[in-house]
Amino acid sequence: MLEKFKESLEFRCNFGYIAAQGLYWMIVCCTISMGNAYLSNKGFSTVSIGFLFAFAYLFAALIQQIVSAIIDRSAKSNVMDVLFVLGIILGVDLLIGLGTKESGFITGFSFLVGAMVATIMQPFLNSLNFHIEEYGVKMNFGVARASGSFFFFVMSIVAGNLMKFQSPNVAPCFGFMTTALFVATIVWISIQLKNSRIQIAPKYDPFEATQAKNSFELSEIKSFITNNKMFFVFLIGVVCFFFGHLLINTFIYDITTTAGGDEADNGGLLAFAALVELPAMIFFSKLKERFKTRDMIIVSAIFFFVKILLTTLANTVGMLYVSMFFQAFAFALFIPASVHYVDEIMDKTDAVKGQSAITVAITISNLISSLLGGMIIGALNVNAALWFATLITFAGVVIAIYGLLHKNKKIKNL
Repeated sequence: MLEKFKESLEFRCNFGYIAAQGLYWMIVCCTISMGNAYLSNKGFSTVSIGFLFAFAYLFAALIQQIVSAIIDRSAKSNVMDVLFVLGIILGVDLLIGLGTKESGFITGFSFLVGAMVATIMQPFLNSLNFHIEEYGVKMNFGVARASGSFFFFVMSIVAGNLMKFQSPNVAPCFGFMTTALFVATIVWISIQLKNSRIQIAPKYDPFEATQAKNSFELSEIKSFITNNKMFFVFLIGVVCFFFGHLLINTFIYDITTTAGGDEADNGGLLAFAALVELPAMIFFSKLKERFKTRDMIIVSAIFFFVKILLTTLANTVGMLYVSMFFQAFAFALFIPASVHYVDEIMDKTDAVKGQSAITVAITISNLISSLLGGMIIGALNVNAALWFATLITFAGVVIAIYGLLHKNKKIKNL
């Protein structure tokens, strides 16, 4: 293996990208998934936590578009430069977070920036896969993304237990260390590509202006919706059936403590959810050979409902583990299936917009679930928020299935 590592650029790049994905999802665990437990232990209320998450996602969505536009127009910068700069910003922010003690502006602001930057990084990290391929390197994105879930699993267990027995500052501490390693990995991949002395053909650069035309221009949104009305109906369903899933992710600590758990159980549940994602992500290509992507999305939507319903009914940590098991058939199946579905039903001119639209739909759902979830928990209780999420998720499943099954039918005056 060592000899192959030295001789094969493909082996080195895949190794580096797998490491980058793994480190990134460990960062997500520390800056976002453990955020509720971290902020709660710092004295923040559920309502304020919901608002902090919502603002983080809102700013992330806006800044992603700005950064993408800048890169589109730049002849010198590429996706690795963006990841390097974002990594440095995140590292400094987490270092500041380590020095905070109780609830206050600096604590809340450092968390907001950390969650925001970690969210911004994801599409650029995914784009790095395709950027590397421009050098003629064959990449295995599925294995790399699965490694992300595995490393998230490891970090969830370690950080969750240490937060319980040591300090909530374990989250920013581990976040800083993994961010430093992430930045080093990005630099290493960049060096490997530069040393290869392979020239990229400009027409294949995913950030060239020739491809920027496929991005979401305001003037094109109406035309896109008009030409893909049933897909737009499906997107409304996505916003709704992701609501419960994202509410669980944001307020998992509140849900866990209500069921009698603690920080260690919180980490264990997150780890278990990440672990059960692996089979569907690794073997999706095999599933695709046997089942239609549309049908797999329908199945995943139904299991999003099953997951939130069982979470709502759970009154012990053990029952929460049962509900988290259905992550394997919900989120883990939806992510790869939705990517392939868009490519199958849309022209190449609309495919990029379709992929972006799904990301936007999930972001909107994240915003709404963070705001409403925090307010409902603060005004009533966790159970009330979960029942509300269950109803919204059920409505989303119905709407999404309708849009998927009527894809080829036209709707007037939508």
